[in-house]
Amino acid sequence: MDDFYRKENIEVFKKWVYFQVLNDPRLTLEEYDERTYKIFYQQKVARLVIWPIGIVEEAIKEDEKLLFYLHYQFSNFHFAKDLFYRMIDKLTEDNQVKEKKILLCCTGGMTTGFFAEKMNTFCELNKLPYIIKASPAYHLDDVYHDYDIILVAPQLRYKVIQLAQQYKPIIVKSINPITFATYDCQALLDQIEECYQSEVKV
Repeated sequence: MDDFYRKENIEVFKKWVYFQVLNDPRLTLEEYDERTYKIFYQQKVARLVIWPIGIVEEAIKEDEKLLFYLHYQFSNFHFAKDLFYRMIDKLTEDNQVKEKKILLCCTGGMTTGFFAEKMNTFCELNKLPYIIKASPAYHLDDVYHDYDIILVAPQLRYKVIQLAQQYKPIIVKSINPITFATYDCQALLDQIEECYQSEVKV
């Protein structure tokens, strides 16, 4: 594209972006400087920078965490418009995942308490939407209703059918003995996800 027409197209694009954001009630626009727009949505902020040399930068942050970054040479209005829409789609997507609550249960609550701590660390490191708690068996009646799944220690597996009927529709399963003995977080995660998948199929 001829340099003159590129500059003209860039100016058209800047004005188009301005009115696109202005007319979207979900978004708030701030003109940071002559080449930068900041676009706010909930806790996220997008930054669109159009450099005089024709380079366009798009970035999205939430709490200083970079969620999206793209830079490209402005070649034509339609190409830039398409990439702008992609940035806005990313900015406005609902990325909040409902946290799922799982209760580990053993006779006294100590062994499952340790396993729950390991699982919560594992889930946090892997950005998994699970909250794992532990309870002794004698407290189940008081807390069961707060959870989606109850996983009991192998020594309590004889009570699984009774508890499943008593706490229905909450899923009650027994933890695999090897998983429990080795505190295998990945194996327990696999079992948890199998429980949720079976619930969806039903």
